[in-house]
Amino acid sequence: MSRSRNTSDGGAGGAQRGKRGGWLIGLLVVALVAGGLVGLGIYLLHRLGSLPLFNAAQCTAVDGSTSFTYDLEQMQNASTIAAVGVKLGVPSYGIEIAEATALQESKLYDLSGGDRDSLGLFQQRPSMGWGSADQIMDTTYASTAFYDALLKVKDWQSLELTVAAQDVQHSGYPTAYANHEQEAAVLAKVFTGVVGGALTCTLDGPTFSPQPTNGQGLTTEGQAVIADAQKQWGSVSVSDVKGSTRTFAFTLPNGGTAVARVDRGWAYANWAVSKAEALGITEVGFDGRTWSASNSPGSWQTTGDTSSAPTDRVVLTMTSGS
Repeated sequence: MSRSRNTSDGGAGGAQRGKRGGWLIGLLVVALVAGGLVGLGIYLLHRLGSLPLFNAAQCTAVDGSTSFTYDLEQMQNASTIAAVGVKLGVPSYGIEIAEATALQESKLYDLSGGDRDSLGLFQQRPSMGWGSADQIMDTTYASTAFYDALLKVKDWQSLELTVAAQDVQHSGYPTAYANHEQEAAVLAKVFTGVVGGALTCTLDGPTFSPQPTNGQGLTTEGQAVIADAQKQWGSVSVSDVKGSTRTFAFTLPNGGTAVARVDRGWAYANWAVSKAEALGITEVGFDGRTWSASNSPGSWQTTGDTSSAPTDRVVLTMTSGS
């Protein structure tokens, strides 16, 4: 009986050990398969990373060795803030203050809500006299309202950035604007053009429906670009509308120094790049360099074609739709 019992116990133990061995083998197989899939995934991402599907749509603003990256909506709004400042004749420091304020208040998003009835880029409140909700949600209006208030602050140009911003905003966090000084300085330089072609953007590759042209050969999206430019910059002269070629140019304003004219050209060019995704701009050219939506990674490239990148105007090419 003892022998029989021992034989029985040994059989059960062997069966259990067999089961444990089966589980271990199964786990090992699963681990090997999972590891293989991870490796395959890494390989595919590496090989396919250059495809638009695998590239994040974003823009990078650069000043020397300093750069900041934002999504497309943020960069579109940053360019609007700067353009409105230039239109109003606000010095670069005022544009820095506006950019820093919007970074703190909304992270450069046109927010539809906030604390109490706060709205928009600067979290302005209709109940505090900033305008109607619809007006505040218009980024050009909101930027104009901010600058109007800033210019009324006594000696604002001699104040620290965070103090000047607080005198406009009356925030519960009066020193928070200082956290964005470096970012705001880079954005102000990029969108006033003093650092040249310093904005690069990688797009989602949006599609637009086929677009009719008006009597001047402008597509629907081309007309929208000009309307936005006139609204935000105040006065932009348009030339070189060429039939149905989808190409036109912003001519540089007369007067001022040669340096100021080049700066304005790059301000227009960087502004156009920031709007490319939303408005269907496929190429921008100025001063011997071109930006294209198809460039990788959305960078500026040198060209010898003076017609596509002249020194006296900024050439824009629009999508034809598909």
